Amino acid sequence: MESTRTTTIGIGLIMAIFFAWFLLNQPKKQPAPPKPISADTSVASKTQAVDTMQQNAAGVTNVASADTARNSAVFTAPTAIPTAEAHIETPLFSAIVSARGGAISSWMLKLYKTWDKKSVQLVNQQDFKGGDANLKFVASDGKVVDTKDLAFKVDSVNLTLGENDSTTLKAYYKLDSSRYIEKTFHFNGSKYSVAIEYKLVGLQNTIAGYHYSAIVENPLPYVEQRSTDESNAALAFVGMKNGQEEINASKIGEEVKKSYNGDVDYVAARTQYFVEALITATSKATAAEVTGIAKAAPDGGMIKEYAVGVTLPMLHQPEEYVRFDYYLGPLEYDRVKAMGVGLENTMNFGWSFLVRPISIHIMLPLLNFIHSFVSNWGLVIIFFSIMIKLITIPLSTGQMKSMRKMQVLQPKVAEVREKYKEDPKKMNEELLALYRTYGVNPAGGCLPMVLQMPILFALYAVLRNVIELRQAPFALWIHDLSVPDGLIQFGTKIPLLGNQLSGLTILLGATMLIQQTFTVTDPRQKMMAYMMPVIFTFMFNNLPSGVALYYLMFNLFGLAQQFYITKIAKPITLESIKVDPKKKKSGGIMAKLQEMEKTASATRRQQYLGKK
Repeated sequence: MESTRTTTIGIGLIMAIFFAWFLLNQPKKQPAPPKPISADTSVASKTQAVDTMQQNAAGVTNVASADTARNSAVFTAPTAIPTAEAHIETPLFSAIVSARGGAISSWMLKLYKTWDKKSVQLVNQQDFKGGDANLKFVASDGKVVDTKDLAFKVDSVNLTLGENDSTTLKAYYKLDSSRYIEKTFHFNGSKYSVAIEYKLVGLQNTIAGYHYSAIVENPLPYVEQRSTDESNAALAFVGMKNGQEEINASKIGEEVKKSYNGDVDYVAARTQYFVEALITATSKATAAEVTGIAKAAPDGGMIKEYAVGVTLPMLHQPEEYVRFDYYLGPLEYDRVKAMGVGLENTMNFGWSFLVRPISIHIMLPLLNFIHSFVSNWGLVIIFFSIMIKLITIPLSTGQMKSMRKMQVLQPKVAEVREKYKEDPKKMNEELLALYRTYGVNPAGGCLPMVLQMPILFALYAVLRNVIELRQAPFALWIHDLSVPDGLIQFGTKIPLLGNQLSGLTILLGATMLIQQTFTVTDPRQKMMAYMMPVIFTFMFNNLPSGVALYYLMFNLFGLAQQFYITKIAKPITLESIKVDPKKKKSGGIMAKLQEMEKTASATRRQQYLGKK
């Protein structure tokens, strides 16, 4: 039957698109390493790779390792770890600048907590190598020097900033009174970014080579409960004039190393909701390099670590300056966009050519607008789903009416098929004429669903990536809209389902099953009607509960609309859908298809007569 075939093909295509989308956005299967590595163990190969990166950036070859650098006779490293610290308090974070390397040694966020309700610490304490950008260069004695190994002089002060306040903090490393490195931090009470400036005085003959590098070796700590969620989003980036490059350490134990030449705007590394970025807006960088490695996590997932850096030219002047901005904070879209270099492109809002513009220019502003009136993000999603449903009513209503028309017209379709079953060409001509007579488009039931998909995909990308939903409770058992709502915990991992069963997903599957009873009347489609809710239950079970809540509400409103059209509204009859010949349009897709079929039939007939 025509409606059966058309509907089956349409559902098949739609499911294929959904599956492709979800597969592209699900965490990749992570291969098990030969020997598991604990989450707090450093990886030797990564360290060696970073050292090689820094040596190359400094323009020097055949330098053994960072240990050799610490033996520089010019820039001597301390025999004991310096303990002097400066403490900075702002409304957004609490930071410590240590004399050890003159670097940020702690960066605690005040507005965000880890999954177990501790303050988010964005400086890695397990493998501390400086919490911001270290400067690396070659000394005149041929040794590679890393400022993180030097003992700077830092005043032990406590600085407290208000939202509108700003201050500076200086750290010094002195060879003598005329040769020194001055590192200045510019803090602002309303920003997660800090402006950092290195001033090199009198070192034009003490530093060799023509390049040095600024390296961020701080692997962002994981702060979410499931390492797979963090690892799926954990990437490194190089932003250049001609676009952004993405680097992914996707295999456990395998080192990734990428180099790029050209004008570099920023280098960055991110986890699921946080990012660190070195922005070279005021210091021209000529190259960038990224190294990364993934290692096994205790929960069976993986932990990714990245080191990012840029190469800067050395002019060998009596005074040289290296300036950049360093962002260490949440992936709040407006904040990262305000950095002005395209750092917002590190946030995944879907395919750039279609889905991302909808996410950024429609979905995000609309969600934030509703949240300005409603504080509960679960209610925001419900109101948002109502608005989206109202916007898409013309499409969904057209889809439902088209399916109803096909059901009413089905007996006549069967008659035509039976009458011309020996002549397929004539059958197609008559079916097209029948559809045109009654104003029915066989693809009308599927086309509106396809047109809605960019909207649904954009919403999926937004709800899965925005930090606003992180740890946002809704009601009942739903305590965090950014993770699955595990109503039933299995205690062990079950294939396809995982270790929990989502309550919202169960409700979603139930609403889909009820909806199928309204739309599927052909017994041959009953099996698919039962299969689709089960398939979608498996697909949505491990998605964030905010995504499942939206689709559940969207389904409920669609079910109410379907019920009205099929049970309450005026029934559709053949007479009611028949097109008045006087008002019949000369154009339209069905008319064009019918004309094409007639032309093809006439051509075939002429060819047949010619052969006779």
